[in-house]
Amino acid sequence: MPSNSSMRLRARDTDRVDVCGLLDSAHDDGQLSDFEHRDRTKAAMSARTLTELDALVSDLQIPDKLKGSLPVRPADPDRRRIQGVAAAVAVAAVVALGAVVFSTIGDDGADAPDRPENVLSAPGLARMIEDLRAQYGDAVVDEATIYPEYARIQRAEPGAPGMYQDIDYRDGLEEPDSRTGRDPKTVPVDLARLDIPAVVGLLLGAPQTLGVATPDSIHMSVESGDEAPEVSMYLSDGRAGTSGHLTAGFDGEVFEIHPADD
Repeated sequence: MPSNSSMRLRARDTDRVDVCGLLDSAHDDGQLSDFEHRDRTKAAMSARTLTELDALVSDLQIPDKLKGSLPVRPADPDRRRIQGVAAAVAVAAVVALGAVVFSTIGDDGADAPDRPENVLSAPGLARMIEDLRAQYGDAVVDEATIYPEYARIQRAEPGAPGMYQDIDYRDGLEEPDSRTGRDPKTVPVDLARLDIPAVVGLLLGAPQTLGVATPDSIHMSVESGDEAPEVSMYLSDGRAGTSGHLTAGFDGEVFEIHPADD
């Protein structure tokens, strides 16, 4: 089994290219939709560690001739047996997140290019942050609540400590509503500091971590914590009546886990 230290190794450009090749193969044989392929390829090209790359292909069936391109190559050639029960859970997690995190598209995927970017995907988060910086000069917020389809952002009203701007993000920033009631002691956070690959990788593993194998609802909140900015991820399965959440730092380090069986 790959060691923890090997999984934390920094990814090389060649590792990223290898994973993109695996994703191309999975797309060609029908394992990935057009949208999933595009989303994972973008995430692969921005991945920083082998862990992040491995998360993008761990649920895929890899042809024997391409197994040498896996980001982490265990000594046992049967990678699925090494991963054991965790592989089955991971497949369920990615299938569920395929409908939630990666978003759904038509059966033939023909309408994917016209759909808004999924905000909880790596490119979706990056685009939202860039849109904030383009519009306001920075990505500093009091709080952001992010769903696959949209996000709700709160920012301090310039020059008015007791007011805040309530902004909806739906494939672009909408006109802000000014509201009263902002606590002047609120500590804002800079979304530009968010380690997007690490956070998205954590989100992909959240169903297994929280014991919510097939979530039908997921969202993420970002705000200041007691000591540092925090990201909280909430997953629920209405059919099974299960839910769980976890809290992590902007670098993906997990602070708290509240699984479904708590």
